[in-house]
Parts: sequence; structure tokens; C-alpha cells
Amino acid sequence: MVAKKTIQIQLERLAEEHFEELDVRFTDALGNWRHVTVPASVVDEEFFHRGIGFDGSTLKGMTLTESGDLILQPDPRRVFEDPFTTRKTLVVFADIIHPDTGKPFSKDPRGVARKAAGYLRSSGMATDSFWAPEFEFYIFDKVSFWIEPGNQGYCLKSIEAPENSINPDSKGFVHSGESGYHMMYPVDSLHDIRSEMAFHMQKAGMQIKYHHHEVGRMGQSEIEVNFAPFLSAADNVMLGKHIIRNVALKHDLSATFMPKPIEGEPGSGMHFHLFMTNNQNRIFYDKHRYCNLSKIALSAIAGILHHAPAICAFSNATVNSYRRLVPGQEAPVYRFFSGPNRSASIRVPSYARTPDSMRFEYRVPDGSGNPYLSMSAILMAAIDGMKKKMNPQKLGYGPIDENVFSPDFDKSGLPVLPQILEEALDALEEDREFLQENDVFASELIDDYIKVKREEAYSFYGSPHPREHSLYFSL
Repeated sequence: MVAKKTIQIQLERLAEEHFEELDVRFTDALGNWRHVTVPASVVDEEFFHRGIGFDGSTLKGMTLTESGDLILQPDPRRVFEDPFTTRKTLVVFADIIHPDTGKPFSKDPRGVARKAAGYLRSSGMATDSFWAPEFEFYIFDKVSFWIEPGNQGYCLKSIEAPENSINPDSKGFVHSGESGYHMMYPVDSLHDIRSEMAFHMQKAGMQIKYHHHEVGRMGQSEIEVNFAPFLSAADNVMLGKHIIRNVALKHDLSATFMPKPIEGEPGSGMHFHLFMTNNQNRIFYDKHRYCNLSKIALSAIAGILHHAPAICAFSNATVNSYRRLVPGQEAPVYRFFSGPNRSASIRVPSYARTPDSMRFEYRVPDGSGNPYLSMSAILMAAIDGMKKKMNPQKLGYGPIDENVFSPDFDKSGLPVLPQILEEALDALEEDREFLQENDVFASELIDDYIKVKREEAYSFYGSPHPREHSLYFSL
């Protein structure tokens, strides 16, 4: 139950800052942010308790047509002013409530995250987890794609691309090498755009670590944020993506979190750094062990790597996700952990191995899925590993500090990640009990999610890829 004082603070803010509208936002099963807007003048204390109804049957994986009614209950603890609306608008995150019971809706992604955080506390392993996502994305000057009978294609353009040296608008400032990593402006044409994104993210309550140009030479960028409690960090993913896309659009550009938008350029991931505490004391540090990882940290790592194929159904949730998870692109292919090895699924940054900074980074996920479900699945796997005292070394998950993509490295026996979405969904079908502990992931949520995602994967089967025409048309 939200304290009356918290609601009153937001009502006073609506009045004192002369907001015209309140925008109520929620996340659907696939990770889309959706909203309904009400005049600020009609918002009172009862509104926060009563909420506002909507039809869940129109959204994939939510409800049936004959029982579609659901309620959005605003959470006054998480609000921000949206800088992209014409009218002054306060945004409030919402949870989904079942109207018949007044209880949280079992397939509400944000509700799943709430339950996962609660399960961690009840497990006795830790009281809290803290997460810091890395926002990797491309920003394009020109975007178009089309699907017509006999005519399919896409066109993505960036002024920074090497071939644009002939374009007078580039003034010759294009990427001359194979990497755009940390390039300086004017070759980095997006510095001020990212700065504006970071400014709005900070204003909305997110703490920014830094931003820079990423490796991709066609406008790939990265903004890293500092650690936040689990649910707040998941909220931050939705908020950050919203701000990044809309700042880009304001400048007549398009930002995308598509994992692999361009052949020949690096994909975009959404790595998660995380640590846990027990009554505010960090529990991942032990100076006597590999990379200063405590036993409980190693067990959390083992749990994540053990359940990684099933997790991928949520953390790498699209067909395109698996275009990124290929050898030689600093994206994981094998399930192992390491110190600074960036080909590992989980790495322990060299600069974060003190009692006050100890953490690890899960490098498999991307930004195409639902962050509440993705992060909850990772957390549930970590809890499973900790409760069962899994040992990553005994399970064959490393550590491996060598470059596994080197031609002379023996890869036989290395556990792998799924290579296609269907493999991840198969893994989720077979390995789901850890998610259903304490009813965090309701059985019907997993069933409906798999059904929707299988339909998505199957839709590609009858669709020829343009490369197939170049290979097979003249046979």
C-alpha cells in the first residue's frame, strides 16, 4: 500500500508546477511502453487508489477477449516530467491490477519484477540487488524498410560511415579505421545528441556514469548509468529507451536498440552489471578467491550460466538477437565466466574488485526484450544458483581467461548459448521451474509468452532473405 503522504506530494506537484496532463504508463509482455493520458485537473487521491481501466485482450500475451478488463494503478513513487510533449505532462509508472480480485495481475511484467525482488529477500541469500544497464544503440540519419510482394528491403544511413567521405555534408569527417570506439568529434557527430539524452535521463532521476561513441562506425553509441535498486533499474531501462529515441527524433534522427541492424558492424547489447547486499552489506567480495569473487557470487554466476539458454528467451527475445551472438564480435557465444575477457558471458571488470565496488557483468542480453522479464529471469537464476550452492568450475563454466575465438583454442566441450530464438524457447519449455519458484513467473505467463514468441519465429519461415536471391536465383 502506497503511503497517503506520497500521493499527496504528487498531487501538490501537479498543482504547484501547473501540469496539464498526467500520463499513466505500463509495459506489455513484449516490452512495449504503452500509455493513457488524463487531464491533471481530474486527478485526486482516489484516482491513485482506483486507477484506470483498459482492455488487456488487445495486447499479445495478456488476456482473452472474454475477460479483457484490467486496471492500471499509478505508482506515485516513480514519476518524471516528460520533456517531449507539447502540453506540460507528468508521467507516472503503473502496475496492472486484476479488477475482480484487486490483486496484482499475474502477467504484469512490472509485477513479476516486484515478486522477483521479494523472492530474493525471502530466500535468505540477500536482501537487495543493484543493477546498472549499458544502453547500446545506433543513431541513423536515414531509415526506411519495406515488405511488399516481390519487393523487400531496408536502407540505413549514417553521415559517419566511411563511404560518406564523398558526401559534401560530411566535410570528410568519417571513420577512417575499423573501429569508432571513443572517437572524438567532429568524426563523432553525435556527441551533443548523447549529451542531451544524458541530460534528460539525469533530470528524470537516472544517474549517468558516462557516454561515448561505440565501435560501430554508423552511429553506434553508448550511455552507461550508475547502479539502482532492482525495480528502479528495470524502470530506468524503459525510461532511458524512451528518452534516447525521442531526443534522436527531435533532431530528425532515428535511434534503435535492434541487436543487429547492420551486417558487418557490431551488434548492440544491453549488458547488466549487478551486485547484491545483505542488510546493506555487499556480499560478492572475497579477496582470497578468483577475481575477488565470494562463494555466493560464484554460485550466482553458476546459476545464471546454468539457466542461460532459458533466460535467453527473455533477455534475447527476438529473431534478430541471434544475429548478434556470433563469434568474433565481442558478443558471447559460449557459457563461461572470466576476469576481463570480453568474449565471456559473464566477466568481472578489473577496475571493480574492491569491497566497495565488487560486481560482475552479464554480457548476453540485448535491448530488444522486456527488461522486467529479462532482469527477473536473470535474478531468479542467480537465486537458484545461490540456494543450491552451485560451483561454476565444477559445472564447466570456467574461468577462462584466453580468447576462445583464437584458432588454436580447443572449444570442444564448451557449453553454448542458443543460436536461434527457437532454441531459447525450447530451453524455456524444459527449464522453467526456477522461474516459477514462489509463483514469481506464473505458469500461464510463460505459456502465453512462448506461444507469442513461437508465432513470431515461425513468421520468418516463409519469408525469403535477400541474400538467398543472390545465392540461389540463378541455380
